[in-house]
Order: sequence, then structure tokens, then C-alpha cells
Amino acid sequence: MNKGVDDMEFRLLKLATRKLLDQFDNLRAASDLCRVKPTNLSQYQSFEHATCMPIDVALTLERAIGVPILTEEMARLHESTVGPASDRNVRDEALDVPVAVGELLAFVCEATSEASPGGERLTENEKRRYFELRGRVAAELRELDTAVEQEGTLRRVVKSA
Repeated sequence: MNKGVDDMEFRLLKLATRKLLDQFDNLRAASDLCRVKPTNLSQYQSFEHATCMPIDVALTLERAIGVPILTEEMARLHESTVGPASDRNVRDEALDVPVAVGELLAFVCEATSEASPGGERLTENEKRRYFELRGRVAAELRELDTAVEQEGTLRRVVKSA
């Protein structure tokens, strides 16, 4: 993954890239309009590859379809990092949930593999770690609920000290 982009931002950029490329009949059609090969375009939308689409390629493809899909996603990501943490909206909170769930699932898969210390059964340390990660999922869901429940706004109320 890129150093300046966190995991969720990386995923959102990859999803926006996929959405952009889906506007074309196939990767060859998109490739014919820009400077990269279909294999590179495929990698730009793949979560398995750390490389993101170069800005000139994105601009060329967005101009071809007349919709700034990737540019708009980058603007949203920029906006979400400009304001204070208490100014997160429902979308921001919702995007934290799959990250927490993904960490929990990855841990469960690793902890229950035959190569893990307890084999398919969880050790006491693994059980503790499971409940830590499960607690984080619950906390992220509570934060999302709070954002959704805000009266008249999708912004969190800033509590004064």
C-alpha cells in the first residue's frame, strides 16, 4: 500500500478506479484512449496491487466519459481529512466498519489455521485478541449509530469540555 494513503482511502481509490474503468466496454477500449496497457489498468483497480492510477491517465479517461469519478472520490477523501475529527459524517463512520470487520476476519482466519499455536482451536491469548478486535467492531458500529442518530444533521455534535 502507498505510504501516504491509509487502508480505507486505498480501498476507496481502488473502488473508484474500478467504477471508472467499468464505464468502458473493456480494458482494451480504455487502454486505447490513454498511455497504459490493459494489464496496468487491471492492476490499478486491483486490491492486490499497491499502484494507483496515474493522475494523467485518470484525467484522460474521465474526460472520455465526461464524468470525474476518480477525481470526485479524491476530493471527498481530501475533504474528510481537512476538518476536525469530530466533523466526521455518516459516510466516514460507515467506512471505518469494514476495516474493523476485516481485521477481525483476518485474525480469525489466521488464528484458526492449522499452523497457528492452538491449531484450529483458539488459545487464551487468541481469545483475548478476538474480543479486543470484536470490541473495536462494536465501537465502530456505535460511532456509526451516533452519526446516523444526529438530529437534523449527519454530523457529530462536538462536545465542549
